[in-house]
Amino acid sequence: MMPMLTTTNNLHWNLHVIFVCMLNAALLSLATIENDQEQTVNIGVIIDNADARMKPIRHSIEIAMQASNKSRSAKMNPLIETSDFSDSFKLAQTFCTLVAKQPIALFGISRGEAFNIFESYSRALNIPMFLPTQTRGTTEKDSFLINMCPSVIDALIDVIKYFRWERIVYLFDSNDAIWRLQKLYQAFSGNKYYGRTQTVIDTVRIPDVANIRDLLQKLDKQFKCKLDAKIFVIDLSSLQNYNIFMKQVVEVGMNKDGYHYILGTLDINGMNKTLWKSFTFGGVNVTGFQLVKANHRHGILAGLLEDNQQPSVEVALNVDAVAVLTTAVMDMMEMRNGDKKIINFRRGHLYMDMNCSSNPVRGMKKGHLVLQQILNVTLEGSNEGLSGKVAFDKYGNRKGYKLDMFHLSYNSEFREVGYWEQGTGLRDMSLKPYADEDEEKPANATMIVTTIISEPFIQLKADDNGEPHVGNDRFEGYCIDMMKLLAEKIGMNYTIKLVDDEEFGSQVNNSWNGLIGELLRKEADIALASLTITRKREEAVYFTKPFMSTGISIMIKKPEKEKPWVFSFMQPLSFEVWGCILCGFFAVSFILYMVGRFSPFEWRNEGNGEKAPSDTFSFGNNIWYSLGALLQQGPDEFPRSLSGRILASAWWFFTLITISSYTANLAACLTFERLITPINSVDDLVKQSKIKYGTQEAGSTYDFFKDSSVMVYKQMHEVMQETSPSVYVENTKAGWKRVISGRGKYAFLLESSSNNYYSQRKPCKTMKVGRNLDEKGYGIATRKFSPLSTKLNIALLEIRERGDLLKLEQKWWYQKGQCGGTAGGGKGKKGLNLSNVSGVFHILIGGLVLAVFISISQLVFYSCIKSRSKKSTYKVNNDIKVLEEEPLSGSRYKATTEQRYNTF
Repeated sequence: MMPMLTTTNNLHWNLHVIFVCMLNAALLSLATIENDQEQTVNIGVIIDNADARMKPIRHSIEIAMQASNKSRSAKMNPLIETSDFSDSFKLAQTFCTLVAKQPIALFGISRGEAFNIFESYSRALNIPMFLPTQTRGTTEKDSFLINMCPSVIDALIDVIKYFRWERIVYLFDSNDAIWRLQKLYQAFSGNKYYGRTQTVIDTVRIPDVANIRDLLQKLDKQFKCKLDAKIFVIDLSSLQNYNIFMKQVVEVGMNKDGYHYILGTLDINGMNKTLWKSFTFGGVNVTGFQLVKANHRHGILAGLLEDNQQPSVEVALNVDAVAVLTTAVMDMMEMRNGDKKIINFRRGHLYMDMNCSSNPVRGMKKGHLVLQQILNVTLEGSNEGLSGKVAFDKYGNRKGYKLDMFHLSYNSEFREVGYWEQGTGLRDMSLKPYADEDEEKPANATMIVTTIISEPFIQLKADDNGEPHVGNDRFEGYCIDMMKLLAEKIGMNYTIKLVDDEEFGSQVNNSWNGLIGELLRKEADIALASLTITRKREEAVYFTKPFMSTGISIMIKKPEKEKPWVFSFMQPLSFEVWGCILCGFFAVSFILYMVGRFSPFEWRNEGNGEKAPSDTFSFGNNIWYSLGALLQQGPDEFPRSLSGRILASAWWFFTLITISSYTANLAACLTFERLITPINSVDDLVKQSKIKYGTQEAGSTYDFFKDSSVMVYKQMHEVMQETSPSVYVENTKAGWKRVISGRGKYAFLLESSSNNYYSQRKPCKTMKVGRNLDEKGYGIATRKFSPLSTKLNIALLEIRERGDLLKLEQKWWYQKGQCGGTAGGGKGKKGLNLSNVSGVFHILIGGLVLAVFISISQLVFYSCIKSRSKKSTYKVNNDIKVLEEEPLSGSRYKATTEQRYNTF
């Protein structure tokens, strides 16, 4: 039986080997057939059947894929579906129809009503979608939209800044433009680029581009008196709408001098060229951008174009999108994860395993990989696309692109005047901005510097031996010394004048007074003073970097110093501690007395072999012993018992620590003179009503409280407005004097630099309390676009880095101070006054008087005792004499003897 089984097993094993070999051969044959088949990659294209632009775009995609198939191993197969973009239900059905055919990516034209559907479906199915038109863009990492069209809004913003326009009219016709308008608002909200007022952006939505003649006439009439140059930024949804709009501009007669149109299209060369002949001789200015260079023949797909054919922007972007996708697919076909390829083909077709009809929908498993590979593609150099360099950021938006800038003006057709590049802005501009209102003066011209008296920044010099100073020599102060250093650095001649209205500068009824007003009226070139940099002032003029930091602070009258207490030497320890020390003193004395009474080791020897309690540690002696130890004096006697010595050691250690702590704090307590301030912060100021507070009646501090949105500061402004008599003062010096004369009932709110200065001026009765309410700085002001601004800035930074500004601050605040401030050097260490240590003398005198009184009392008491003792002795002596003269009987002798004994 065993041989039979062995033979059967061998037969089965041989059949198994033959079967495996045949199976391997079959699989190898199938694989060979699979590899011989043409590999196809499906690409979905969604076309709007109502959009006339779709025909050339569809044609460009087909041609681009055909050209790509000639040079690639895989075939790009376009799956084109048409739909009604205005019907979201039909568009969603078309989307799912394409997804069922397993495309690796989709192409579509972004329109306002279709954008949300494209975005939501591509995100849900993890399928990348190329959009060749301007979109609102996205900043979400999980978005699968690939925006082939660059955004033009950043270029428009830089053009407006370049020309320094103060007012523009923004006209648009689609929902997508609203997103670009929002970015425009953000760029110019509270801007600091032009003019004396904030830039105004007027927006007008065009309901029907074909019928806007009445609207244009209304705009022309509305803005004729308000703008010297009428600036229109046009953002329309198609190149056809731009042609229609500009044609009606000609019909209305708005193609003349004083008008400037900035077109938001990226295909200015694709517009109707015959139309521009009506603009050439009208004096109007037109500015636009071009993404695709004229007669572009560079790139891997340049062979698609016929001679002298200029592709539209949308066609060029679709061609570039095909190139990007093809490059990404070829790269993924070569990528491997170990021995396995990243993407695989089934029967020649790339299968992406998507299902739009399932619940929930099943997205592309490798969608994120495909998206990342697309975003990693860069077309540049010899392989750049028709739209130039093609690269993407992590959100799928174009980056590193460049737009050529074209301009049309009087008697000059469209010409290239420069270019705009993302990240660097406008470059190589041959077109100059509008004539600047602040023309540069000759190098040897004398600049007029306007200023205002504000100690110690600007102050008048005292007459020298009766002779008044003239010219710039009339002034001295921190700013004067600083201006000398700056003028020396930049080689500037200047003359200083005082501002006419004695104001720093505030906006009243849309006009400026003070230093700012004189700059804007060209009465001065530079404003030099303790001029605070604020938002409103920065909108009107230019400021240098701050030469000093400051903030609003509180000035109060310095309270009277607290008079030293007679027993000031007791301040190092609190009354509770003194009480505990006293209790411990008596407790130790009593326990030591008890130890001396009950411990036999403290008893004295009576001489007869017996011991009795010693009077050495009586209660009185123990008090004297404890006091000597407390005052660090050596006692006459020491305990002999162990318990007594333990108690004495504990008391000595206690007194050592107590006296050391007391001595350590004694010097500080005797020399420190406390100032009790009624307020320490702005919150304390608001909560009370006894102390009034105010500011200068005009200036940055007043505006701070007036415009503040902080509830506490708003409340303070309301209180200051309602307080009678007025708490406002004319200038800082008047506020300082009012604080001094207010007897502690008035607090002045001013900038900390002035607060610190006046606190160092006689009669030295004011002080700064609390922290600053805000942070700001002083700057030197010039007119907008003045060439002096940059020069002053560089020179100011240089002298600040050298430490010159710090030296000037030390000089004018502290070295010239009159109150011995710490920064300027004090008057030396102050010794103790008699009032600080008078209590010690009181105790000494008290001890002397008490000792004399007790001494006299003891003397009197002793004299009385001695006199009484003499009388008793005299009587006893008489009794003895009688006994000697007359013998006594027994009873009488006994009585007399007892009397004598009692007497002694």
